[in-house]
Amino acid sequence: MTTSAPRSLREILPAEAAVVPTFAQVDKARLMSLTESVGNMGHWYWNLASGAMSWSDQIYRITNRDPGTFTLNADSSWEVIHPDDRQFVAAQFDKSIANGSPIEFDARFVRPAGDIRNVIFKCQPELSETGVPVALFGVLTDVTDAFSTIRAIQDQHEMLDLAAELAHLGHWVWSADRDALTFCSEQLAHIHELSPDVFLGRFSHPSRIVNVIDTEYREAYNVAIGAALSAGTSYQIEYKLETRFATIRHIKEIGQPIFDDKGKLVRFIGTVQDISEAKRREGLLTAANQALETQALALKRSETKFRDIVEGSIQGIVILRGTRIVFANNSFAKILGMTSAEEVLAIDDARRLLPKGMAADANLFWAEATAGRLDGQTQRSLMRGIDGRAVWIDAVGRLIDWEGATAFLLTIVDVTARHLADQALAAKSKELEDLNLQKDKLFSIIAHDLKGPFNSVLGFAGLLAAKARTMSREKVTEYADIVYSAATSVHDLLDNLLTWAAVQMRSTDIRPTIINLRALTDESFDPLKTMAAEKNIDVRNAVTDVDALGDEAMVRIVLRNLISNGIKFTPKGGQVTIAAQPLHLRDGRAGVTVSVRDTGVGMTQETIDELFSFTRKMSRNGTQGERGTGLGLFLCRDIVDRHGGQMAVESTLSEGTTFRFSLPAPGVAP
Repeated sequence: MTTSAPRSLREILPAEAAVVPTFAQVDKARLMSLTESVGNMGHWYWNLASGAMSWSDQIYRITNRDPGTFTLNADSSWEVIHPDDRQFVAAQFDKSIANGSPIEFDARFVRPAGDIRNVIFKCQPELSETGVPVALFGVLTDVTDAFSTIRAIQDQHEMLDLAAELAHLGHWVWSADRDALTFCSEQLAHIHELSPDVFLGRFSHPSRIVNVIDTEYREAYNVAIGAALSAGTSYQIEYKLETRFATIRHIKEIGQPIFDDKGKLVRFIGTVQDISEAKRREGLLTAANQALETQALALKRSETKFRDIVEGSIQGIVILRGTRIVFANNSFAKILGMTSAEEVLAIDDARRLLPKGMAADANLFWAEATAGRLDGQTQRSLMRGIDGRAVWIDAVGRLIDWEGATAFLLTIVDVTARHLADQALAAKSKELEDLNLQKDKLFSIIAHDLKGPFNSVLGFAGLLAAKARTMSREKVTEYADIVYSAATSVHDLLDNLLTWAAVQMRSTDIRPTIINLRALTDESFDPLKTMAAEKNIDVRNAVTDVDALGDEAMVRIVLRNLISNGIKFTPKGGQVTIAAQPLHLRDGRAGVTVSVRDTGVGMTQETIDELFSFTRKMSRNGTQGERGTGLGLFLCRDIVDRHGGQMAVESTLSEGTTFRFSLPAPGVAP
């Protein structure tokens, strides 16, 4: 293999084609360079006969190589590929050369400083007149930042789910149109020691929950529920309930109405939190405070006895005179991360235990305390441990007589874990509220998309019923086509909507089997052949002998929607190509990437960014006015997510769009 310098396009082209570039050509080259820079992609060319290679400026930037010092040839180019990926990349190139077919795959680059970049290769062979590959050319895209963003989103979702579990938070939903409970979360069912289905069967209406509530709280609960569902008012109430297995739980419940754009109550959401543990701790704290009062009386009789009791307390106890600590027990020292009370007494000013910037607040606190205005009140405050960590405490204060002078005694409980859990609960509640608003928006848009086609069906069907006998055959056929098209649009929307609803309500479980993707692609395209033939669109199944693991019925829905979209947005005479290839993940797991690429109208970046947004218009018309369901892409993404895969889209205006989704390989649990 030669190591000569890469040839320019002038050298590669025949002599008769070597003409001086025009100004328009130069501008086109600059525009291509700018486009590649914005899209984090570059192009390359490899002459198989001579071994000469050429890179665009963007590839040098992605690989962090200097075109002035880096000698580019078929051998040196392997230096930029991660050592673990070189064998795989070589196999892909060999496959393209042997078959004379295009390829697409993922790989990693290693920069000189050692940092790794994730890239996607797209390769197309250049064939001689006899059909033999003489060169390879293609593009590669840097997707490192996209991978990082996806991982960050996954981490955030896991944290939110963990916060909901730790907060013992559950939800129920009452729908006004059915006057019944229509949803019960897993956590709410767990609080009642039931399954969600059993909960909904037993408590078909919020008012029936009162049957398991302690009699002391039933009247208040009935009043709150009755006012909430009749007047659409929110409420907050605490009560005790007895579960299926006679467990007594202390519950805090918040009700929130949801209205439509006309102010009509459409549903009501109850947020239920099991605060039994918090109540138990409050009881312990109350008992501790009562015990402290007894201890304070005993102190007057015997200081020695007082010290013995205090040292044995699990609460932190500290006595202050002004800002000076005159007594502390070992439990208080432990809260601060110290080994003994002597370390606490060595602190000359108690304000040093507060975070920076709280000195002014501390001065006010001491003035209020010594004046007796905080006597017996519980205060939530923030302290600073000896290692600098934040410690949240609940403290109850008492003015006492200590060694002949007035002092302030504080009983302290470390509530850091509870405080952080409360913050996490608030964040999760906000997240759930946003999700409910998104679903409301989705249903509003679906209602809009249903209304339009039905108006067309009813209007033109009415005209046919009234005037068909006096119309020409051409007019009757035209109106019948309009009715058929609108009815088909409604059917597709309802089909996707019912499937999406089943997935959302978890009534559809994934039943993974080994799927032959080529055969499944043919089956998915079969009902779309007429649609493609009407537009003279060439639908190519480029999937080779590749298997995946997944629910065959669900994956068929994804393929059918993506192929249908490709046909819809591709002009007459265009092409839709379905391909699949193995996917090698960095953690060693194997998967499969399926792509559906069309040569259609494409999308702007703004459209791509809003593709899965609930705030956008749900559907667009195709190149011949075909109506979409507006729900297909949401359904596809949901199904892919449930398989543990990812969905991505790439598009260039007026050039086409490629949708990709990943599935587990056989032997890998979805």
